[in-house]
Amino acid sequence: MKLKWIIISYVLVCLAVLNYSCSGIKNTSTTSKSGSSIPKDEHDPQKLKAEEKLIEAKKMDILGDQQQALNLYKECIKFDPANDAAFYNAAVILFNQKQYPEALALMTQAIKINPENEWYLDLYGTLLGGTGYYKEAIRVYQQMTQQNPDNADAWFNLAFFLDQNKQTEEAINVFNQIEDLFGINEEITSEKVKLWMKEGKVDKAAAELQKLIEANGEDPRYYSRMVDFYMSNGMEDKAYEALQQMIKIDSLNPRANLVLAEYFRKKGEEEKSFEALQKAFSSADLDVNIKVPLLASFLPLMQTDLKKKAEAVALGQSLVTVHPNDAKVHALYGDILYQNDQAQEALDQYKQSLSLDNSSFPVWQQVMFLYDRSRDYDSLLAVSNKAIELFPDQNMAFYFNGYANIQLKKYKNAVASLGQAVAIGSEDKQFISQLYSSMGDAYYNLKNNSASDSCYDLALMFDPQNAYVLNNYSYYLSLRGEKLEVARKMAEQATSVAPNTSAYEDTYGWVLYKLGNYEEAKNWISKAIQNGADEDGTVLEHYGDVLYRIGDVNGAVQYWMRAKEKNVESLTIEKKIAERKLYD
Repeated sequence: MKLKWIIISYVLVCLAVLNYSCSGIKNTSTTSKSGSSIPKDEHDPQKLKAEEKLIEAKKMDILGDQQQALNLYKECIKFDPANDAAFYNAAVILFNQKQYPEALALMTQAIKINPENEWYLDLYGTLLGGTGYYKEAIRVYQQMTQQNPDNADAWFNLAFFLDQNKQTEEAINVFNQIEDLFGINEEITSEKVKLWMKEGKVDKAAAELQKLIEANGEDPRYYSRMVDFYMSNGMEDKAYEALQQMIKIDSLNPRANLVLAEYFRKKGEEEKSFEALQKAFSSADLDVNIKVPLLASFLPLMQTDLKKKAEAVALGQSLVTVHPNDAKVHALYGDILYQNDQAQEALDQYKQSLSLDNSSFPVWQQVMFLYDRSRDYDSLLAVSNKAIELFPDQNMAFYFNGYANIQLKKYKNAVASLGQAVAIGSEDKQFISQLYSSMGDAYYNLKNNSASDSCYDLALMFDPQNAYVLNNYSYYLSLRGEKLEVARKMAEQATSVAPNTSAYEDTYGWVLYKLGNYEEAKNWISKAIQNGADEDGTVLEHYGDVLYRIGDVNGAVQYWMRAKEKNVESLTIEKKIAERKLYD
């Protein structure tokens, strides 16, 4: 962590030096702004050449041509071996190229020329430490802290390299000095805790956390860290003591109750954990962006844990009560209510969410799904139309719109919407199959058999196991008396993909009937009736037709009469019953 900090610090310093020394190029006084203390003789041809090369190098540096800049810095050094800025800037480029030994060699020269420049020392120390010369790096940063005790970066880097050199206690002492100079803060404490733990001194690490608490007015956040520290080190009694101190300060503090809830959860005391969590959720002082992820974590548990389901509902209610104007809160509560089988209440929450913020398509999708589920196709059509206006690139909006139009018998509109969904496309092959399947249904109802068949063929191309398409396609072919062997294979496959599905069993039986295989047809349609189709007038009529074909006229008439009672849509049912004769 600290090495990353050192490099970031160094890069900022490099940028400063580049700008600073660049601004000093035209200065020919005895001390340049780059930090060089070498007098500049403006009439010395070598020095003038060096200045020209330095200017050109900085130009290339700024333009991003690092290699050309490096070459020019080296030429500058040839003309003026005492130009510390050229050594430094060349080292910067090599450092950025990860050529650390070469960069270190150049910085060694820069330091010889100008041994007190802080920027030079910082890069020099970083390169020494980064290449394993920890003792040398330590000396550099000790020099920097002596030169400028207010340089916090130098102190941190000194502590870092002391630790790297396995001088852990010396590193801790440096952090103590940092605290004396700059005060106690969370970053320093974190470093000291890590160092004490490296030494195996848990009590010393805990004492540092206690100092942080005392220095920050007993802020519950730091008590939280103390509790986590004790829990992670198996000191549950100490963790509980810290929790009691935390709650004593403010029993209603939501952060304190969050920590308490987590403590009890880890202890397995679920009721106490939930009680503390409820207190946290009931507070408007706890950021809603902390509450939402916490509550969302309940969703995967709701299907298998009835207690968690009840807790999620209760917390969701608290959330919408405390944060009534937050769209994401209503959306999440809607998810929870849906998981709790409260579809209408979930729909109300989703609609409330959209009234506050209509920019979330997943919420629109949930609303459309629930209208579909409740078969409220007028509302589904209206909502999907609005969703299409707001999200013209969302294929699900067009799918729901197409499906609603099919249910409302607006087949041409359905084809247009479903076609747009196909045009938008999807990586989900099953979804594309569903789109073509619905288009096939729409074209079938428009009596465009050729287009319908093509759509079903495409649907099966994307999902050969789509039982719904296999069933419908085969049934429609059987009604037309076309490609009956193809229809038989598809119907048989549908019953294999989705066994014990009465609609599919009836279709398979009916295709067999159309092929003249009446005994097998009887077996399959009988299965359909046993699996729940005994209230379906069409299936009952089919069974009557089969019975007639195998010579059971009385049985046929009986099933035709049952079909009529179920209001079967059949042009010949009454004639069949009256004349006790089959009319295909």
